[in-house]
Amino acid sequence: MTVTTTPAPLALPRVPRRVGLHTKALLTTVLPVLALGLLTAVILTVQRRAELGTINRALGQTVSSLLASTLDVQDLNLVDTQLRAAVAPPSVAFVDVQPAGDAPRYFTSDDRESDWVLRPALDAFLREQPGRTQFTWHDTRADAYRAALSGLQPGTPDSVREHLQARVEALSAAQGQATAYQVTQVGVYETPTGTRALQFPGDARPPGTLLFHLTIGVTLGELNAALARQLQLVLLSCAAIALLAAAVAWRSVRRLVRVIIAITAAAQHASLGHLGDPITVKSGGRPDELTDLVTAIERLRVSLHLALSRLRPAGPSTGKGQ
Repeated sequence: MTVTTTPAPLALPRVPRRVGLHTKALLTTVLPVLALGLLTAVILTVQRRAELGTINRALGQTVSSLLASTLDVQDLNLVDTQLRAAVAPPSVAFVDVQPAGDAPRYFTSDDRESDWVLRPALDAFLREQPGRTQFTWHDTRADAYRAALSGLQPGTPDSVREHLQARVEALSAAQGQATAYQVTQVGVYETPTGTRALQFPGDARPPGTLLFHLTIGVTLGELNAALARQLQLVLLSCAAIALLAAAVAWRSVRRLVRVIIAITAAAQHASLGHLGDPITVKSGGRPDELTDLVTAIERLRVSLHLALSRLRPAGPSTGKGQ
């Protein structure tokens, strides 16, 4: 009696995969693009700050030189006209003139409603940080109007209260907004020859009589906004390129993974003894390395099938001579 047993298929342990091919392809494709975009953004940010600082300093010194050479602090009307013309350009935020002696001080900004709040803030900055040139002012006009409104005495006309209340409501949206200024200070002296000499911070005092101290605040808000938009455009471009690269990588790897999965399934099917079933994998597209791999595995299956067919014993014969 012959007992035929069918060997149980060999169960191979499945090795857990930490990261699949899809994830690896996306990471290797997208991460370099994102890293390049981040590095470009950092470089542009640092360069932008340096360039803005240089432009601000040059602009402040230029405006200071022009005003110092023409300003006459003895004529009130002429001083006001010159200062209003000086803050007319969008880059010049304020001009502060402190004449020597008992002459009155002149302070003018591009927003006259901010003068009474901006001037004390500038004085506090120059007093507390005398060597600094970066002055940041936080808009506190709404709080100042609110304090003035709360301090009104009984009997104050309603028109005053209504005006202060209207200013509080109008300025509440800008409360706390920060504006950065590049502050340039210069001393203007009249030399014995009748000309004017300028003393910037760090310079030696020129010979002659001090006429006035000049403080100018400049800001490049429009240029800074344009550079910020340029930086955003660079980041958006890098993000778009990264998404496009991810889409291309996903499509390419999806085909690769699909073929590998099909080949793996066919190999597992053949390992169970089903060598008579051909391995058919739809790779799609033109013939490439994946097509060569599928063809080689199919040839291996055919060779194994033929070899095993030759090794199998023939069935029992029923010869007549026996």
